[in-house]
Amino acid sequence: MITAFTAGHSLSLALAALGALLLSPAIVEPAIAASIIYVGVENVVLGTDREQGRWRLTLPFGFIHGLGFAGALAEVGLPPGEEAPALALFNLGVEAGQLLALALLLPLLAALDALPGLRARPWRRWLSLAIALAGALWLVERVAGSASAA
Repeated sequence: MITAFTAGHSLSLALAALGALLLSPAIVEPAIAASIIYVGVENVVLGTDREQGRWRLTLPFGFIHGLGFAGALAEVGLPPGEEAPALALFNLGVEAGQLLALALLLPLLAALDALPGLRARPWRRWLSLAIALAGALWLVERVAGSASAA
């Protein structure tokens, strides 16, 4: 799943940063929020133990998120004549941030799984619900911001 997300966002980041794919943040930002809502709700409804084939979902979601990363990169800009190395370094920075987040979260989640009273993993559904709620708040914020900017 992580590889699929990385492949998706790396491809769209490169396409957008090099000008081959341009989408308005008014579309990209709500789409990112909607993808977060979808994953949270799917986890609540179907459970969180499904991994087989999940890459088919994380690949396009990674693609959407990469367009968001490209928006952040556009604010900084790529130095003329050094687009490829700068893009590669930016992408490596994004990857390092994601790996750091995983390195911090995975031991915590494993510790929760190891607690005798939490073996049924009810906390996973609550966490998924919180993620869906955060995505919904972000979606409302992004849509309201796009409407007021128009």
